[in-house]
Amino acid sequence: MIYTLNIKCVGGAYLEEPFERTIEVSDEMTLGTLHDTIQELTGFDNDHLFTFFMARGPRGQRTSIVETGQWDEEQDRLYEMPLCEVFPLEQNMKLFYWFDFGDDWMFQIQQRRQPKPENPDTEYPKVIREVGPQPVQYPE
Repeated sequence: MIYTLNIKCVGGAYLEEPFERTIEVSDEMTLGTLHDTIQELTGFDNDHLFTFFMARGPRGQRTSIVETGQWDEEQDRLYEMPLCEVFPLEQNMKLFYWFDFGDDWMFQIQQRRQPKPENPDTEYPKVIREVGPQPVQYPE
């Protein structure tokens, strides 16, 4: 099945303009691959730690997607966990991607529409909507 995800930057040390992308992805895409995809969408250097969590808002009480007690194990699990194990989220909860714990790049990820069958002629992930330019990770 194909999920339509809206990825919106809701904070970051150098965020100056709105950044939002809507993409179609396989429900078997892992959170690790979603991390890599967001890095490509933003043009970031992928040179910092990251995590995913659920909350009502970006600064609200967070619920970890995976909790093993060991950072390396949690990162490994994120790279293995498919989106179909994450969605649908609990009511009123949102998925967040937090990159670079110093500059605090925060992205809200929402599933839009009901999953649909995969089109064998389409390459996924597929960007279907863009708002704003890529954020600048390291301004001059």
